[in-house]
Amino acid sequence: MINRELTDYLLINACNAAVVAGVDIMKIYNAHTEFDVNIKSDNTLVTEADRVSHEKIKKYLSQTRVPMLSEEGRNMLFEERYRWDLYWLVDPIDGTREFVNKNDEFVVCIALMTDNRPLFGVIYVPAEDKLYFSDPDRGAFLIEHAAEKRGEAFQINALYALAVRLAPHNWDASRPLRVIVTRSHMTHETEEFIDDLRKKFGPVEEIHCGSSKKFCYIAEGKADVYIRLTSVFDWDIAAGHAIANAVEATVKHIGGEDIAYNKRTLVIDPFIAYVKGVEL
Repeated sequence: MINRELTDYLLINACNAAVVAGVDIMKIYNAHTEFDVNIKSDNTLVTEADRVSHEKIKKYLSQTRVPMLSEEGRNMLFEERYRWDLYWLVDPIDGTREFVNKNDEFVVCIALMTDNRPLFGVIYVPAEDKLYFSDPDRGAFLIEHAAEKRGEAFQINALYALAVRLAPHNWDASRPLRVIVTRSHMTHETEEFIDDLRKKFGPVEEIHCGSSKKFCYIAEGKADVYIRLTSVFDWDIAAGHAIANAVEATVKHIGGEDIAYNKRTLVIDPFIAYVKGVEL
């Protein structure tokens, strides 16, 4: 486990990188009514904003001398990365489809991985200027108006002074179970899973949202369950995984297995996140 001083140093770099990249994303977002969109080899979308965000994050995080694995970076062979015990896992824009559709639900995701587990996560929501982050010892936090409050750069003491701690929350049967699902990849299997939840827990309130912002709903107590029954990549969920864990929520594969990162394919099979009181 890395020590407190190093954790603080790496966390402050990640928070600054996420917000600065998000500011640049919003400049592009607000300057265009339509975007040039390309399709990558894995059939995901990429825009100029993805590339700009990647370069800005790379510039900030390179000074930490910790290797970075990014969705928009070069293809890192398994033989090159499988021995890493400390590395950054980055999605410069999670929710590129949301960015293109201009529904404001795209985010910047940065996770610090230790022994292939997320130690802490940072999620910045550029369109809302909200910064979510977790700390392995202190919990999960939210800073509203983050870019406005950041000044020239966050410092570690100011970061926590500006932040509100997000307390763990429980679901109880006195209200509907709030289930958040992906806006862009809704499937028949997901609908059947929600029907099964209704049979077990009673009334269900469905919430539709794009990107890893869904983990922020869990962290803020606005959702109790997040279901994803189609595959994602490591960088799509690592930051959210860390933030959910920091509010004592559980993130597992549908079958109950722990999520394994940095496999040869970097593909994460279907998973579910849920708060205390939801027994699955």
